[in-house]
Amino acid sequence: MLTIAVIYSGFLQSRTSVALFPAKDPALPWAPAIEPVAPVGDTRLELKSEVGTIDYEFTLDSEQLFPYTHYSFYFIQPDLAYRLVDLTAYDHASFRVLCDPRNVLLFVLFSFDDKVTDPFRPETRRVSSLAFSCNAHWQEVTIDFDELSTPYWWLDRYGFEVSDTGYQLDKTMGLAFVNSLQSPMDQTSRVRIADVVLKGTQPFYLYSAIAVTALGWLLFTVWAVRLYVRSLTSGLKEKVKLDQPLMAYKKLSIEPQRDKEKDTLLRYVATEYASSELSLENTAATLGINRTKINDILKEELGLTFTAYLKKLRLTEAARLLSESREANISEVAYWVGYNNVSYFNKLFKAEYGCTPKTFQTLCREKGRCL
Repeated sequence: MLTIAVIYSGFLQSRTSVALFPAKDPALPWAPAIEPVAPVGDTRLELKSEVGTIDYEFTLDSEQLFPYTHYSFYFIQPDLAYRLVDLTAYDHASFRVLCDPRNVLLFVLFSFDDKVTDPFRPETRRVSSLAFSCNAHWQEVTIDFDELSTPYWWLDRYGFEVSDTGYQLDKTMGLAFVNSLQSPMDQTSRVRIADVVLKGTQPFYLYSAIAVTALGWLLFTVWAVRLYVRSLTSGLKEKVKLDQPLMAYKKLSIEPQRDKEKDTLLRYVATEYASSELSLENTAATLGINRTKINDILKEELGLTFTAYLKKLRLTEAARLLSESREANISEVAYWVGYNNVSYFNKLFKAEYGCTPKTFQTLCREKGRCL
């Protein structure tokens, strides 16, 4: 949950936005402008309202070659008539729009071009645009700044190559909504625009959140592993300690058996357990004790069958050898306690102690003897 909270917080911090209209961000002041200010032939633009919604009507004169109208946001500052704004923190603009009748408009970004732009001659600003459709119903439009391109007529006018369609987003002078060649002619077109917002991402915050959570998880993992190793080592010590009384050769030296059959059986297993040939069958044949009797004796004495006792005895001895000898080879230890198959020995040891012989040896080496 903490990881999700940190990453989500980083995600929110990485999302940048600034409202141009109807709210105005004081960090990005602008002034409205329309064109034409006065009718040119029958081409005109009339501003109806700028309260909550930019509402204007325009008419295009079909007798003119390229009739032109626009509503613009000009970036300004108190001591200059213009301002170059760095919009590289934003990657798209969004707004709601309504057009009646159906229309195709252009979203235009005006930028400063080092080669041709004169700040006091608006016509020299570089023009970059993208068309969008609108109709009599409110709809949200998103304009990706990467999709804006400079039209060929502007490039041709100022002698640029037609491939030079880019622009400098860090030298933005304004934004505008402009009619297109597909806008209706000789009739009144109404346009309403609201909720103009610039949006972008600053991945630094998201990457930082990811880095912080990754570091947190790394530290947690280290702590958890150390805690696990400590717990495992403690458990191994307790396990080996509990298993030691099952080592018949030690037990018998302290508690001589009163029953001859029992004494003979336990001594035999204690001395022959390291033989890979030792089994219930050859033990019964060697000692002349019935197989069932052997299991009964061991169950009564130790609560284990012959096979379980032999495995326990071998693995306990293997644990002792691994703990006492830092140089002991796993294969050699397996052979010393009666296992010719090292993989099988590893499997049995892990099932008994919860870790491989190699891990057991390493833990005992780091923490001191496990016995």
